Order: sequence, then structure tokens, then C-alpha cells
Amino acid sequence: MIDDDFDFDQPVTRIPQNPQATKLLGNRLLQQAEQYLASMGSRPHAQLVESLRQLESEDPYFAVMADQLEYESYEPMANDVLNLLFFWQMANEKEANIAEFQLPDLIQTDYFQTTLLDAYDAMDLGAFQAQRCSVIEETLKLYQQQCYAGCITVLYGQIEGILTDALIEHGYLQQNQTKFVDVYKIVPGLKGHEVKSLWHKVKIASEINPYFLSLEALKMDASSSVTASRHNMVHGADVTHFTQARSFILFIWLFAVMSFISTLKR
Repeated sequence: MIDDDFDFDQPVTRIPQNPQATKLLGNRLLQQAEQYLASMGSRPHAQLVESLRQLESEDPYFAVMADQLEYESYEPMANDVLNLLFFWQMANEKEANIAEFQLPDLIQTDYFQTTLLDAYDAMDLGAFQAQRCSVIEETLKLYQQQCYAGCITVLYGQIEGILTDALIEHGYLQQNQTKFVDVYKIVPGLKGHEVKSLWHKVKIASEINPYFLSLEALKMDASSSVTASRHNMVHGADVTHFTQARSFILFIWLFAVMSFISTLKR
């Protein structure tokens, strides 16, 4: 419940990276991925680009990722591509026959799933931690069973749900029964300061740490086919993108969000 005398005008305090984070997550993980990109040989680089190109027909977002890897640019590498590179390095170290390895199979590997769940455990997001973990484990089973419609719908929901939990745990949202209140009045124009959309939560999250806006999963514009089609997919208007390729992207995005949130200190 919201206290009647709660001070909504209190100043916003940005939350820095947690210097005590011991796992290879957040910025440390991205730095390792950048180092791997700089040192990786031509064979693993070419294989990854080719794998992404083969998936373009299922989801055009793979072309965006492939272009970033294939063509030199002065722009910084996107967060999700760096997270993918982190797992691609892992695959090259662990797969006995990497030449025959199919990129979508990455999600079903023990090392991907262990790393994903370790990142989740590192967040410590309160009362629903164990229940949400069970939901994520079920999405992995749905992917393995090729039930992509269910997998994708749940993944979109969990990306937003984890962000919501993080905002509550860090004191930026306060739950009032089924409503969420913008404690610091960061988002303008909200009736009763009630937060109703993912866009509102992303706006608040960027005040916690501006790096949230670098996470592809939280970029709320039309530049990405994955975010642009999200609303229609979860509300039933789009049935064309329930594919393995979209599921794969969302798992990488889910990991990227969890990896960063786990490094934020309270």
C-alpha cells in the first residue's frame, strides 16, 4: 500500500555498478566479449556470421546482428551482439564438433542454461525469485519441444517482469495491489503516477542507470522488428513471428537484461 505521507518529491538516486559482483556478468562480461571479438580467428567469425545470415529469412533482426559483426563501424557493438559473442566463445571451447554446430541449438546446451540461471540467481529480486525461476526453466523446455508460440509469449513477459521486480527492489516502483506507482514521479503525465506500460518502466530504469537504454530488449522504438512487433504478438494480432529464431533472440536479450541487473547494488 502507498503511505498517505509518502514523499514523492524525494530526489532520484542513481544506482552504480556493484563493485562486489564476483560473477562474470554485466560490464565484465561485455569486456571479455570485446576481447574475444578482437582476437577470434577468421573461422569462428565467418561461421557465426554465416549462421546469422541463414536465420535472416526467419527474422530480419539477424541481419542487423550479422552486419555488426561483418562490417567495420565506428559505432559501438550492440549489447546483444556482445552477449552472443560471449556464448559463441563458450561454444567454441566446449563443442567437440563446432563446425557442425547449429546456432539455434545453443539455447539447449547445458552451458547456456547454467549461465542463464546463474545470472538470474545473482539478481536476488525478492519474494517471487523462486517462482520466476521456475517459469524461466519452463521456457527452456518449451524451446526444446519446439513450442515457440508459448516460449516467446512467456519470454516477452519475463523480460518486463524482471525489470518490474528490479524497480520494486530498488525502490523506484511501489506496488499498490495490482497497480505500480512511480515513486519519484520520473514519467510525466501519469494519472496518479500509475505506471502501466513497459515504456514507462524503461524510462524509470534509465534514471537508475542510463545503461539500461543500451539494452536492445528495452529500446522502445521501431528500429527493431523484435520490439516493434512485441505488442501485437502478446495481444494476439501478430501470429507470423512465433519462430525458433525469435525465441533465440529473446533468450539472448533475457540474459543481457539479467546480466546487467545482477551487477546493480542497492
